[in-house]
Amino acid sequence: MKKGIFFLLCLTFALDCFSQSIADVARKERERQRTSQSKIVVVGWGTTASTIKTPSANPATAADAPTVPKPLTITDNKGRDEKFWRTTFQNAREDVKRAEARLEILDLRLKGLNTQLLQQSDIYNRENRIGAETTAAQQALEGARKDLEQAKKKVIDLEDELRRSGGPAGWAR
Repeated sequence: MKKGIFFLLCLTFALDCFSQSIADVARKERERQRTSQSKIVVVGWGTTASTIKTPSANPATAADAPTVPKPLTITDNKGRDEKFWRTTFQNAREDVKRAEARLEILDLRLKGLNTQLLQQSDIYNRENRIGAETTAAQQALEGARKDLEQAKKKVIDLEDELRRSGGPAGWAR
């Protein structure tokens, strides 16, 4: 029994002496990376990494080293890039904001005319003058509603076109 415990104790110490520490493993890995002749360079978003040989200390082989490739731009199926889509969506959303602001202004104008019609005391003049202005304001308001619907539809159509052309959905933001 004593011999078994002694043997187990000796075996444990022997295994502990031969094992590598984490610091030893890290030193060896750093040394391996230092002596490596290639680096991995990520060229751009969504592209694959490419391996490029680093120039060595020898100036004769430095001329043989390839240059770093230009970053690749991501495009959709029709060749349009992120900049095109972002500016297109920005313009479409600005059109929606302008149409909403115009609709709000015309709505306030119509409400003001209706209030003026109710507050004015001369019955004959108010219906002749304010009635024509109210009718014109209502027609302009309907036109502004149609413009707003068209502007919103344009944004939805752009989102569908982006989806169909294979571009990332993030370009619509």
